[in-house]
This record gives sequence, C-alpha cells and structure tokens, in this order.
Amino acid sequence: MKLSNFYLNLLFLALLFKLSGCDPDDPVCCGPSDPALPGQIYIAGTYSTGGKEYGAYWVANTNGTYVRVDLDDARVIHDIKVRDGIVYAVGETTWATGEQDPAIWIDGVKTELYAPNNDESWGGATAFALAFDGDDIYISGNYASEKASFGGVSSACYWILNDDNPQGKLYPLQSGVSSDAYGIAILNGQPISVGWYQKEHKIIPAKWVGNQRSNLDGKNDGEAMDIVIDGNDYYISGWTDNKRGATHYYPTVWKNNQNSRKTLKEGTLRRSEVSSNDREAYASAITIKNGNIYATGYTYFDNSVTSASYWTINFSGNNLSNEIIEFNGGEMKDIVISDNGDVITVGDGEVWINGDSFQIIENDFVVYPNSVTISE
Repeated sequence: MKLSNFYLNLLFLALLFKLSGCDPDDPVCCGPSDPALPGQIYIAGTYSTGGKEYGAYWVANTNGTYVRVDLDDARVIHDIKVRDGIVYAVGETTWATGEQDPAIWIDGVKTELYAPNNDESWGGATAFALAFDGDDIYISGNYASEKASFGGVSSACYWILNDDNPQGKLYPLQSGVSSDAYGIAILNGQPISVGWYQKEHKIIPAKWVGNQRSNLDGKNDGEAMDIVIDGNDYYISGWTDNKRGATHYYPTVWKNNQNSRKTLKEGTLRRSEVSSNDREAYASAITIKNGNIYATGYTYFDNSVTSASYWTINFSGNNLSNEIIEFNGGEMKDIVISDNGDVITVGDGEVWINGDSFQIIENDFVVYPNSVTISE
C-alpha cells in the first residue's frame, strides 16, 4: 500500500512521542507560541501520572514535529476545534478547589462556564463538545441541577458563549433528571444536542432541537454520543441495547427525525466461549467528508476482549448500508478524515491512521486521547 506524506509524517510523530516528553509538574509543559497552521493535527484528552490526571492536547505539525500543551487546571479535555488559527478545547477542571467545573480553554486561557452549584463540593459538571455559529460558541455538557441525598444530579444542558455572555449562558435541557448532552451541532441557526436521559430506570437515547426533546428510540436503552451536519441532513451515532436486556449493545446511527435505530455491523467474535449476545458495541463518533459518512467505535466481548473499528456508511432513503474495518484491541473515541482521504481515529492511548496503529508514549505516564481535529 502506498503511504501518503501525511501518513509518513504521523509515523515520524510516533517516534517523537516515544523519544520526547516534558515534565508534567511544569504548568505548561510545552506551550504553543504560533497560530495554528493548515493541516496541523490536534489530539486532545488526558494523561495520568502519580495518581493524578491532567488535561492536555498535542499538536502534530506536517513537518513531523509535535508539542504537548498542558491546560491550566484541566483534568480532562473532551473535545477540540481549531478555527481561524485559534484553538478551542472543552472539558472539566480538577478537584483542586473542591469541585469539578465545566470549562473552555481558548488558546490556553481557561473560562469556567456558568452553572448553578458550580462552587458546591457536592456538585460536578463537565463540557463535552463544542460547535460554532458565527461569533457564537455552543458547548454541550451537563450541570449539577439540584442537591439530592447523594449529591448533585448531573443534568443535560448547553451553553452559548459570546461577547455578551463571556462565561456562557446556560440552557438547561433537563432539570433534576440524570442526563448528558454529549454532542452538539448547529443546523440553520438551531442547536441540536444529543445524549440521553433517565426515566423510570430506563436510559433513553435522545436529541434536543433547541430545548425541545425527542426520543431516538422507544424500545431500547441507549445513548446518542455524537452528531454531524451535512447540508440540511444530520446524522447521530451512539448505541442501543437489546430491548433493555442490557446484555447486548449495538452500534447505532440515526438520520434526521428517525425515532428508531439503524444498527451497524459489530466486531467479529474472536473467542468461541463468548456468547454472541454478550457484547457491548459503540459508535462513539461520526463525521462526513466529501459526502461520505464515517463512524468509529469499538466492541467489548464479555468485558475481556476489545475490538476497535470504524465504519463507512451509506444512507439511501431509510435504508442503511455499512462496512466495518476492525482491529484487535483499543477503544476508538473520535475520527477525522484528511483532505487526501486518510482515516485518522484516536482513543485508548493510540492513534490509528488507515487502521494502522501506534501508541502515544510520553515519559513515565499514559495518554488517553478523546478527540482529534485537523486545522483548516
């Protein structure tokens, strides 16, 4: 197989990850000094050392060099985007001051997002994903909506961040109901958030158009995990179970206003002693490039064997066709497609390029990537 220059550069990046590294006690290990350049690859997540977690992102330049950026007071970064040379990252702060708060870092500068109960020790909230609409930044996540006997109830929400709302204006999607808004996208000026909420011990996959909720499935438990816009269409990825039997999770996608799932192919069983129904499969992320739909995720077999995978998807009306490409080990969390067609996925301490993997290795600690993007 002929390897693109992009592919070769990232392999060189892997070697640099193995040979390089910075002192994790340095507040900003290797900070950025220049605006993002077109074609730079950004990988965001967390790394663990000394029993502590640190939120960070890694910049891979097309010339093969890289830099790690430690973000102030960050415990984990869930999403990263680059626009007009500015880096935006969202996630959650550390417990250093007694609580975990949702936050955005813009070129490394932290802003805690406003939510009630942020300063309560029983609170705890996070920001999962971000999207842009003109000068407005939309961020999905959860907030501690009320005090309960065992602490705060984390309920789905989104924020709009702009000049008039520098700490974000909070838009609750649920109140006092366990729920999350994992993904967000903007269609014709309207935010669409995706996630789940709990009702009578059921985990219901849902979307919110603005603040209006609708269920994605009425028969099966599940979660919506990501959303992507294509013109006037939108696609959602996630998982659903076998009629709330909770023994078999299916990688699932939805298109537009479908309220029933379309399941993707699952990873191949690799152990004869594992029941075909005893598996958990997720479509963690979804993206579109040049009209082609891609999703990525993973399958657990009996909670002992993991198969990473990505799918190429084609919707024709209400019919779905998909092809799976799977690999031993790993949990793919996010996906991006380069301009020359390279499929880049991240997760579980690894980066996969067209299915070939390498581990992100820093000195004396482990990296857990959650998100990947390419600057335009």
